[in-house]
Amino acid sequence: MKTGQLCVKIAGRDAGRECIIVEVLDDNFVLIDGNTRRRKCNIDHLEPIGELKIKSKAGHEEVIEAMKKHGIKIIKKGVSRKKADKKVEVKKKDERRPAK
Repeated sequence: MKTGQLCVKIAGRDAGRECIIVEVLDDNFVLIDGNTRRRKCNIDHLEPIGELKIKSKAGHEEVIEAMKKHGIKIIKKGVSRKKADKKVEVKKKDERRPAK
């Protein structure tokens, strides 16, 4: 594993989400960011799927831009994958409550 490696988390609550290795910490751990939380991660919990050009210790905005250029859908922080894929229909104020 090396900096710029595009991966999918296969363990934990961010499982199934795409991330990029931002920094290699040691033989077993890396720092990841992307559609996951920016955090230290065991390399056994990652599945490599590609490689992107990104500098070491890149910020969150740089990671997101690299993922967008690669065509990966970006999920906003704090939004579950189900909510991100679901289209929300906005109702007018009068339609929310039935008249009494």
